[in-house]
Amino acid sequence: CARFRSHPSALLSSLTHRKPAARSHPSAPHPTASRPMPPQKAASACPRCKFFCRDTLLEDEQDLRARDEEEQARRELSLAHGGWVCDFAPPRVPPSVAKRVQEFVQLRPAVLHSDELIDKKDARQVELLLTELIAHNTPVQVVFLQGAVPLQTKPWLFAALCDLLRKCPVWSINLGELRFSEEQCVRLGATLAASGVTHMFYECTVAGRWKDEFRGIIRRNREKHSLWRLSADCRQNVVVLSAIKNWFCPTSHACNKRWVQRNRDGYTGVDRLQCESCGAWRRLPRGVTAWRREFYCHYNTWDKYNSCSLPEEDWKREEPATGDRLRLLVDGRWRRATVRRMPTEAQWAGHKQRLQQEGEAGAAGGGAREEEEAAPPRAKRARKPVEMYKA
Repeated sequence: CARFRSHPSALLSSLTHRKPAARSHPSAPHPTASRPMPPQKAASACPRCKFFCRDTLLEDEQDLRARDEEEQARRELSLAHGGWVCDFAPPRVPPSVAKRVQEFVQLRPAVLHSDELIDKKDARQVELLLTELIAHNTPVQVVFLQGAVPLQTKPWLFAALCDLLRKCPVWSINLGELRFSEEQCVRLGATLAASGVTHMFYECTVAGRWKDEFRGIIRRNREKHSLWRLSADCRQNVVVLSAIKNWFCPTSHACNKRWVQRNRDGYTGVDRLQCESCGAWRRLPRGVTAWRREFYCHYNTWDKYNSCSLPEEDWKREEPATGDRLRLLVDGRWRRATVRRMPTEAQWAGHKQRLQQEGEAGAAGGGAREEEEAAPPRAKRARKPVEMYKA
């Protein structure tokens, strides 16, 4: 404001004399002692008499009164908005922390490391972080809140934690270095059952019987979604790999291990593949026995089964395929066999024609062909004396 500026003239400021305001009691504090003194306005000469007359001193008192009224209005405005915004009162949260939280919420990332944004020992900063995440419905999936002690001491912060697990798509949370009460553990178990948390960590030394209870809940939650599975989505895979320091990490699951192996080595010696999304088996083209990566139904470009919405093919068919396991009747005995190489179309057609001709000849020769008698059992070999095996 222009009236807060002081003129550089030292001579005029040295000639200014102002008496202090009268106090109601000798022990009463000065009305301006609780606030820093604003810079003095240099007195200016009267435009009529060219001297510092009484009218000049009255103008200085009016300026001082106007400054006091402005400060009072500013204080009332700050109280009306629920907090101190004046220079003489520190803010509830440091501006740098509030700025980092706002930037994090605007970026909408999937992984939250609380120690990179706030001081986890400060209840106000923890409250600000949880409130902003819930208010903006941030799509955070992996949350690290280990060491946030106010969560166990402040009831409203524990309630905010439960709201975060219910309203945000959190499936991995680290609550290490915390010790919840029995009542809080009961409420946390109910919240986990209603949420989508599939991976978690809580101190084993303080969990007690709740460890098995929590682990059973998060195991059942793994059937609700597949965000913790590795897939063709590269961005989601980065989130899955960042979910560490849990009781059981996502990369330790057998399905994710198989996915890594398939994505690295592929398939060999197979005639059908299983979709990573729907789990249906799809047939490979004739003559193809290898696949270099994971398989999804929309990769199928050779037949009609190219969507996860389509049912699985009926595998009961007349013609076998490479890799099929069969039972063959050889010399009157059933034997197990695996198809290594399929015949050509001409060979298969000739084989079917021969079978048809044999059937017609048998029918013309006198009716249905009788079943062949089983081969006689082979004679048992004479065992050698036991004394020959003792040496």
